[in-house]
Amino acid sequence: MLTMRSRLSKLHLLCLGLLFMLSTTGTVASAATPADMQDFNHYTFAVMWHPGVCATWTNAGAACKDLSPEAKVNQEWTMHGLWASRPQKLMASGMNGPTWWHYGCYWFNPNHALPKDSCANPALNIPTQLHQRLYTHMPMANICLDRHEYYKHVACFGETPEQFFPKELNLLDKLNATSFTAFIRNHRGQWVSRNAILHAFAESFKVKNGDALELRCETPGRHTHETEHQGTILTQAWITIHQDKLDEFPAAGSLEEGRKGNCAEKIHILK
Repeated sequence: MLTMRSRLSKLHLLCLGLLFMLSTTGTVASAATPADMQDFNHYTFAVMWHPGVCATWTNAGAACKDLSPEAKVNQEWTMHGLWASRPQKLMASGMNGPTWWHYGCYWFNPNHALPKDSCANPALNIPTQLHQRLYTHMPMANICLDRHEYYKHVACFGETPEQFFPKELNLLDKLNATSFTAFIRNHRGQWVSRNAILHAFAESFKVKNGDALELRCETPGRHTHETEHQGTILTQAWITIHQDKLDEFPAAGSLEEGRKGNCAEKIHILK
């Protein structure tokens, strides 16, 4: 029998779906359903290097309560998100890349309204065991990153949190078992060349180069997605995976060429 919380969660998802189908978008067609959204090219699998994020993000707060080098969270990648690229339906209707990147599923809110912050999104109804697993591997969920990731990148595709989060957490487990993650862990506290990191990725994934890997770096107090700003502290890795090959990850055939990162030639891997 459904609990009141479950009923409210299901009602919220239903309302979100109705808003998605009824929203007016000007130059972009609004007659889209979750089924229409399935035709896209790739995912961006985004993971964080927790010590670097905590050193550079001014809003991390409670997410950075354990910074000891011995903590597991500081020895492997942590979860950021799994982002679908722009669906063909929206591309054909005139939506450009930067608009999709900025809004994602928020585009289908009334007046394309963005939440004032991640915690303004409704709390997710996730089973206890999945909640514990998610918060273990996504420390930024303590500042509501889980809500932001779901409502921006998932809700309009029709998946529930219970369907979606295990999928990305399984990818994280696979990534953290690779020699690439071991390379990053073994170089904590060191300055490493960008090319050496790309080479380690290529060797680990058995590909010719690191074109599927976008390294993200920042400087303290400057949390930014700007590609022209070259940061020196490693904060994230974004890996491009073909839309229908998530189950094959980390096999070489699952990867696609992605964007170039913003890291300087020498990168500081914090511990």
